[in-house]
Amino acid sequence: MNNRPLKIITFLSLILTVSLAVVSYSGAFVPTTYERDAPSMAAQGIGQDMVDLFLVVPLLLFSLFLVHRKNRVAYFIFAGTLFYILYSFVIYSLGVHFNRLFLWYCLTLGLSLYAFLLTVIRLNQMEVESWFNSKLPVKIIGGYLIFVAVLFYLLWLKDVVPAILNNTIPQTVRDYNLLVNPVHVLDLSIVLPGFLITAILLFKKHRLGFIFTPIALVFILILTIALIGMVVMLRVKGISDETSVAGIFIVLAIISILFLSIFFKYLRGAN
Repeated sequence: MNNRPLKIITFLSLILTVSLAVVSYSGAFVPTTYERDAPSMAAQGIGQDMVDLFLVVPLLLFSLFLVHRKNRVAYFIFAGTLFYILYSFVIYSLGVHFNRLFLWYCLTLGLSLYAFLLTVIRLNQMEVESWFNSKLPVKIIGGYLIFVAVLFYLLWLKDVVPAILNNTIPQTVRDYNLLVNPVHVLDLSIVLPGFLITAILLFKKHRLGFIFTPIALVFILILTIALIGMVVMLRVKGISDETSVAGIFIVLAIISILFLSIFFKYLRGAN
């Protein structure tokens, strides 16, 4: 296979690593970064920046290294990590009030977008469906993606629909002084429909189902860890003592690890 696309992916990803590290360090340790944002929003940003700096940056580099060693598991972890960064920086770019990191946010978003697209294109050229044992329990794993999609549809619609019916503004939008909540936009229009489509493709054992399912599971895992970091930081900053929601994220993280383990168990030539 032509290695030129991998060289481009590597180049983009190395710059992305630097960009993400700069943004994460600045958000976590420079007090003025979130000074224009609501205290709750700032605390969540710091929590996510900590996770990005100490987990996501090393994971991106290590998985990229293993991709160069032709490790099949690493391809999915790498792509899932890229999608998490892409998702997160749509939110940073549109949801965080303008600050000195704005161009860094845009750079990180653009790099993650193109690195992710090129990685998916490369995977699609590899006949990924042949990597997996025919006994892979596609219905159980696909069912989990549907469960996550339905869970978050209910969560966000509970926030959005009453506001629409009453011609008011959702609480999160009002509290953070936003035009709209970018999380609502991303999840309702792209991510959650994507989970449902991926589950259907996996049921049909379509190549894209085998590509996007582990990517989705890695994304869910990293995102839940970041959400746990946000909840912890809200408590550290004395903004909220509510920790029960962290328990939900921990459960989702554990289940995602379980299904990833099952998925990769049926992967031939994983090393």
